[in-house]
This record gives sequence, C-alpha cells and structure tokens, in this order.
Amino acid sequence: MKLVSTRPFPPGIVECLYAQAPELHIVVADSSDLKNLLAELADADIVAGSFGGGSGSIFQQVVRAAKKARWIHTTSAGVDEILCPEVYERDFILTCGKGESVAPLLAEHAMALLLALTRGLVRAARLDHWDRTAFSAHPQALTPTEIGGLTMGIVGLGGVGQALAARAAAFGMRVIGVKNRPGQPPEHVEAVWGPERLPRLLAEADVVVLILPHTPETAGSFGEAQLRAMKPTAWLINVGRGQVVDGHALERALVEGWIAGAGLDVMPDEPWPAESPLWRMDNVLITPHIAGNSPQRAGRDMRIFCDNLGRFVRGEPLQSVVDLHQGY
Repeated sequence: MKLVSTRPFPPGIVECLYAQAPELHIVVADSSDLKNLLAELADADIVAGSFGGGSGSIFQQVVRAAKKARWIHTTSAGVDEILCPEVYERDFILTCGKGESVAPLLAEHAMALLLALTRGLVRAARLDHWDRTAFSAHPQALTPTEIGGLTMGIVGLGGVGQALAARAAAFGMRVIGVKNRPGQPPEHVEAVWGPERLPRLLAEADVVVLILPHTPETAGSFGEAQLRAMKPTAWLINVGRGQVVDGHALERALVEGWIAGAGLDVMPDEPWPAESPLWRMDNVLITPHIAGNSPQRAGRDMRIFCDNLGRFVRGEPLQSVVDLHQGY
C-alpha cells in the first residue's frame, strides 16, 4: 500500500502509521516539484498533503494523476478552494483537517476576539497614554463589560462550535446553536435549532458567532436582513469563512451602528481594503485569517490521520470525511 505525502511525517507519526499498516510504503513528494509529485501519484493508494491557499489547480492535477487512490486527505479545514469537477467524477474518500484538528484554536480565537471587544482592549491598545476616562466618555459599546449571563448564538454548530460552547459556558454564558441537521443539544448547549429558526437566534443572542463553511448555499447568506435582525447591543464574531457575509452590508452595519461591534478573523474579501473605516473603529477587531494558526494543530491532524489509516485498513468509516453534496 503506497502513501504519497507532500510533507514529511514526524518520527512518532511514522511509527504510528507503520503500526496501523506494516506493509505501508511512504513516499514524500513536495508539491514544489510538481512533476515528481504527479509521477509518484500514478500508483498511490493514499494521498495526504496541503493543497489549499488558492492552489485549487494543483489539487485538480493531483486528483487526475492519482487514478488508483482510494483516499485523499487535505490538511486544510475548509475545502472550498480545492473542490473541482474531478472530485465528483472519481470514487474515493476525501477527508480534511476539520473537527478536532482545528476546534480548540478556532474556539480560543473566537473567545479572544469577544473578550478583546467586551473588555475594551481594542481601544486601550490604541491609547498612547494612561487615560481611564477614555472609556466613560464613549458609547456603551466601548464600555468594558462582562460576558457572564449573556447569550451566545453559534451559527454552524459543528465540532468547532461545540468546543466554543464549552469555553463560553465556562464564562457563564448561555449557548444556543443553529445547524442544518439539528438534533439533541450537546453538552454546554441549551438548544440546537434548524436554519429556519435563525431569525429567532439572531433576536435572542448577545453574541452571534459564525462558523460556517463557504459553499454555494452559504455565500453572501449573512447580509443586511440578518444583521438588522441582531440586537443593536449584540456583537458579531466570524471565525469560519468570510465569504458567507455580505461585505457591503457588514461595513454599513458597523459604521451606522446596527450592531455593537465585530471581531472578524475572516473577511468577504482578503486582504480587506486598507482604506476601509473598519480598521479605525474601536468596536471592531480584525485579525488576518490567523485563527487556524497553532503549532499544535499539525500534531492533532496527524494523529487523526493515523487513526484513520487504521480505520481505512480495517474497512471502517473514517473521521473528518467531506460531504461532497454539502461542500464541507
């Protein structure tokens, strides 16, 4: 069984892989040498690597070349940049680095954005002198406040959402969620509703967190109607995909004060224009798509990949499988 990876595996993971499949033949072929990578893929049974960052054309070539592959794994959590027609034409399993690999860091980043906004850290960081009155003379949205007792509404309650719910609950927050296939609420979540009840969630939540993938159905789906449905005192946090938000409506909502403010790790267009007024607003915090950055992430992804290899060998269902019909 041949496994082609675009990156070398750490020694501990290599041992784990061989323990799961002693007959495994591992070949590392960096995507920077595309000709060699495509040649190695011709007889590969499994492919693993990083194909994101706008490199959809590389993934398309990988799928075309790996004609024997029965399983392809991408380390990226989102697959919107790599899905291509060949994926739907071939019969193989596609897994990605969603779920447990990214859940802790995205959840922590969402909480960091919320706390920075509610505690006035954005404005404080811009002061060049000691001035305790800099907050009392400003609107309520800039006054440091507590999040205990507030309601967090999570739009896209998957693995990341559940990790976030645990952290929000630790701060004494009430959590409700919306997902396409609602069921019994997981731990730390009071209720899980279907998309048809999104307006109710927006009306109740003091904090709305978007953790949605970018698909044809979600693109631009959070626009003026949804932003106006939020409380004027509510905060918007987005650590999912920026393209799900209508950029024009978002800027208007913040400039005109439809909502209290926003913490945004992803934007409808990246990079977000430097001339945008959002960069200079004390109730807006933008980070440059770094919520997924963590040295621990790769280790978690590789441990899940190793476990999946055992499942693959035994013919069992894999974790973190991409639903091609849903697009995530």
